[in-house]
Amino acid sequence: MFKSYVAATEKYRAFIIAFSCLIGLISSWGDNGVLTWIMAAGVIICPLIGISDLKQARLEQNSAK
Repeated sequence: MFKSYVAATEKYRAFIIAFSCLIGLISSWGDNGVLTWIMAAGVIICPLIGISDLKQARLEQNSAK
């Protein structure tokens, strides 16, 4: 059971990081301009990385069959 949680975490880790960047972005909005822009970049870039990771995992899964 624990292995399935670890596998899901490895598969969706970029989305988890993007969600934490979104929370940081909301909490720091307007307080610190540099931190706000770094978090905004994380919210934009991390899901793109996550989508490419999911595509790669799907290709590997299909090629293993």
